[in-house]
Amino acid sequence: MSMKQLETFMSRVQSNDNIRDEVQRCGKDNSCVVKVAARHGHKFSPASLSRWQKDHG
Repeated sequence: MSMKQLETFMSRVQSNDNIRDEVQRCGKDNSCVVKVAARHGHKFSPASLSRWQKDHG
């Protein structure tokens, strides 16, 4: 479930300048990115984000 949420959120990041700016301000802090995602209705863990980054980096 969380990977689907993460994929959906990352798509929104690509298409929404405001969300992209929020994520970029987090830098490499995955906990910060998870909090931004939660504010926009997406739930996943920092570990899920790390795995996603390895697969898409």
